[in-house]
This record gives sequence, C-alpha cells and structure tokens, in this order.
Amino acid sequence: MKPIKIKYVVLAKTIPEYNKREGLCYTCSLGYSPEIGLIRVYPLPIVSMNKWDIYEIQIEKNKYDTRNESWKLSSYARKEGWAGLNNDVKYLGVFHPDKIGSIIAKYSSPSIKELNVDKKSIGLIHLKEYKLYWETNKKYIDSTQYGLFEDVELADFTKYTKSTKDKEARIYFRDDKGEHDLQYNEWQIYEYQRKFNASPEAFRFMRNKNLLMIGNMHNHRNIWIGLGMFEYNSLTLF
Repeated sequence: MKPIKIKYVVLAKTIPEYNKREGLCYTCSLGYSPEIGLIRVYPLPIVSMNKWDIYEIQIEKNKYDTRNESWKLSSYARKEGWAGLNNDVKYLGVFHPDKIGSIIAKYSSPSIKELNVDKKSIGLIHLKEYKLYWETNKKYIDSTQYGLFEDVELADFTKYTKSTKDKEARIYFRDDKGEHDLQYNEWQIYEYQRKFNASPEAFRFMRNKNLLMIGNMHNHRNIWIGLGMFEYNSLTLF
C-alpha cells in the first residue's frame, strides 16, 4: 500500500517503551483520522505530537506490525534522530475535547470478546461503572540502586518508562460479557506519578467518563490495555 496523507487527532499517548531492535525509546499514539477512523501511529519520539492536537501527516503500513489499525510516519526523520520531523508533520490546531465523544462513539463495541472475534486491535467500550487504581508494579527497577556501581548506569530516557515506576495504573470495569481488570498505560497518568506520586489525584481527569479506549498487545492480541477515557453525550449530536 502506498503512503497516504491524512488529518490526525492525537487522543492518547502510551508510556514510552524501549525498542530493543533499534536501541531507542519511543511512544505510541492512538487517534482519530476522518479519512480512516481509529488508528495507532508508532513509533513517535518522546517529545512530539501532543494529545488533542490536529496534524496533517503522511503515513504508511508498518512491516513489523500487521494489525489493521497500525501505521507509521512516512518521514525518514526517525533514522536521523528525529531531526526535521516538524517539516513532515504539519500542525493544524487544537481539537475541542467535548466534541470527540460523538465522533468516535460509532466505533464502540459491547465487549472485548466481540473485539477479539472481529480481530480489532483498537476499540471503545461503553462504561457504566469503573474503578481506576494503583497497584504495585511487579517489573519495577529501582534506578537509585544503580548509583552503587560506578560502571553501571541507566540511560536518561528510562525515567519516563514504566519499569522505573513503582506503581502500575489499572482499570476495573464490566462490559456485556463479563468483568475486566486491565493495565491503564496512558502516559499522562505516569507523568503525574513521576512528578508527584501515585495518588488518586492522577485520575482526576478520568472521572465521569463513559467511553474507554483500549488497544491490544502486538504479540498477545487477546490481551488489552486501557489507553484513554472520553465522554459521550448523545445530545451533542443535535
């Protein structure tokens, strides 16, 4: 498939992960394109393309990710340390958060089970009740301990990754087919923990929402992760 040019609204960015193949740290974005719907654009540098911003970008399929909703930037900036990325990503403005629910609600599914049957990799679940909470991160690496050894240190970018956070964010909810307890990996939550602490206040902007955006894992496609929360009010359609 040839590269295509689209408009793209960033709806969520995941906490950065270390790419072993390239030896670099990237984040993944999920968003909405009026041309092709809900998609993920990966990889992205840690600093770029902010949530709720609208961009014009050129994308192409990613040969390392066969999920239908997965795309990558056509830009060669990634191979040059992201230099010149701004020349390939055109900023168009800011999208009003109150309007997104009525636009993306049509992509919602009644259950994760249905998403699996339909082989989707991004979905929206209508929520009636849910609970966001912190739990001990079993993969936590205490970066302060590395100071005990002169010849061992962690790269500076690791302060943004999940492995250096002692708490893991999670969301509990029910859909039409049962109950779920998923990781919640939206980056802004972990930034709150990094700057302050893992308190309930980190979830203050996720209260009173009724749409949960989830995405599955590349290598385990029946395992889903919470990535964004939005409000849908049918009255906004009229």
